[in-house]
Amino acid sequence: MSTPFQEELRLELSLTSGGQSFSIPGGQVKHLSARMDSHGFSASVTFWTTMEKKDAPLFTAFQKPDLIQVRLAVTAVQPDLESPPTPLVLQGLVRSRRLVAETHGALKDEARVFRRYTVEFADAAQVLWRQHRPTELHTDMSMAEVLEAHKATLQLSLDWATLKRKQPLFCLALGSDAPGVSFYDFVLWYVDTHQGVFSYDNQKDQYLLTDSKPASGQAAALSPLPVHSVRVLVPPPIRHGTRVLNALAEAPTTVALEHAQAVAGVSHDVLLRTPLASRAEQRQKQEKARLQVRQRQFQVAFKRFPPMDVFPGALLRMEGSLWSAGMTGLDEDLRVRTLELDAHAEDEGQHDAQNTPSTNYQARLSLQLEAASEPVVALPAYRAPRYPIHVEGLVHSPGGEPEDRRYLISEDEKTSIHSFRMTVPLWNKTVSVLAEPIHFPGQFFFPPYKNTRVLVALHHERAELLRFVDWKEGVRPPQDGQGDQILLGQNKKSQTALTHDFQEDKPVWRMLRTSGGDTQVVRMSEGHLFIQVKESEATAPPTPTYDVSPQVQAAKGDLTASVGESIGLTSTAYQAAMGTTRAKMKSAQTETKAALGGARAEVGAKVAEAKSTLKGASARLDQGTGQLAAAAAAAKASLEKLR
Repeated sequence: MSTPFQEELRLELSLTSGGQSFSIPGGQVKHLSARMDSHGFSASVTFWTTMEKKDAPLFTAFQKPDLIQVRLAVTAVQPDLESPPTPLVLQGLVRSRRLVAETHGALKDEARVFRRYTVEFADAAQVLWRQHRPTELHTDMSMAEVLEAHKATLQLSLDWATLKRKQPLFCLALGSDAPGVSFYDFVLWYVDTHQGVFSYDNQKDQYLLTDSKPASGQAAALSPLPVHSVRVLVPPPIRHGTRVLNALAEAPTTVALEHAQAVAGVSHDVLLRTPLASRAEQRQKQEKARLQVRQRQFQVAFKRFPPMDVFPGALLRMEGSLWSAGMTGLDEDLRVRTLELDAHAEDEGQHDAQNTPSTNYQARLSLQLEAASEPVVALPAYRAPRYPIHVEGLVHSPGGEPEDRRYLISEDEKTSIHSFRMTVPLWNKTVSVLAEPIHFPGQFFFPPYKNTRVLVALHHERAELLRFVDWKEGVRPPQDGQGDQILLGQNKKSQTALTHDFQEDKPVWRMLRTSGGDTQVVRMSEGHLFIQVKESEATAPPTPTYDVSPQVQAAKGDLTASVGESIGLTSTAYQAAMGTTRAKMKSAQTETKAALGGARAEVGAKVAEAKSTLKGASARLDQGTGQLAAAAAAAKASLEKLR
């Protein structure tokens, strides 16, 4: 921060609670502290009220637990400016509040007091989303839809193709299983891992989620007159490379991502296990973006309020002949990243500046600037959500009766990946998991049957079958005996049971096949082999049927996945095209700025040369004039002698 300087500030402060709005004259504000970043702000303000009754409306509202909205506008009183800058506007919600009262005495037999109020407030996302910790499961839903469902009172602008891409599975895991992780953390984590931009427009009280920083806007010229000091901040370079490892047994890959500042042998490794090359490539792209080196920044401290917009996102340009020639950052477009303001009223008493809109403050003001072309996004610190969470599910296999032991394996036509379907009753959502042997070796094929209770691990955008949590009906042997049993088949009327138990402490093995009224039994016990084939005449043979429901459901799932993937590919292609276009535009802007800078330098050199020539000519003219004057004086003296 800079050294304090005196400045007359006009403050417009209003508080709204429970439908009531209270305006506080600016002169009664005795202290203001604010830090404004590109992603939000935090601030505190202290003010005295005029003499109040014990039950004054503001005092009554202040004691209630209702949400308090704060709006504060700060303007420097600079009457000599024809076009004053836009006021600094802070609109947020109260985090904490304090109150001190000083008794003034009785007026008309009723006690009056001065009250000193202090409120600490921040932008709405920090206040609300940091206390929001949902645990939800969604299917066929986009991040944009999730944000809209959880935005509360926030205003959002979503201009990012990634947000609008629907995901087959979308899990929020922010409840008690992830202590300390809020929805605010989740949004920052999502933006960071997908290389997006999360910013806050303090003038509109609006949050923007975009794929890149804004590249438009005219930079305002910053003179050194209001500047106290300028410091150059050089960020530490990244000394590690990155390796993305895909741990597939059949096709393992290791992709090294290097950059110029990396030290050989120093690496951050990222481990994956995915059969989809597109996911591995997407992760490589993400990690490559993390290796971008941040450009230098500038810390500018002021000795008075500057006469231009300085809120986060505003563009400035240090230019003019008053700056030192060759100064770092001169004639570059710079974006305001952070603003810090601290102001104490010179007259802090409760009687001072009552009902006046402005007063004198001892203020400190500083900015942190970054290059307008800086691609690296600055986000606040966050806690990454912890995945997976574990929930119970039921194996989903359409068709047949509820007690039938059916299974369904779906195949993705594009990736050839096979999957099972699991219904999670808690949210009544059906998700896909990889069709794998789970805990069996590869020579066993025991797929999970319909309505079997299973434990499912839910990750952010995928699910995993962990284990089974119960036996199917009729599989478990009676409680009064010891034995093992395997039950194969569709239902009680069409199945094969393999049983090994103990009778009179001797092992007995039995195989029972049932198909309607047709049964076959093979039984082996001590000294006996029993084989029986039996068909009951009372039971009619079952009518052969063929249920196509599983195939229909599988086809629907494949179609949905195909459409979602096509949309995703289209969005990705669009985003890539837009990224290329923006890169070309930025390159063209850089070249144009360089050309303008060169032209400016060339024009300046020619102007300097012309000035030098004019000065030389003027000097010669002055010399000639002097000589002429001397000659005239000599001639005049000679004439005088002749007279």
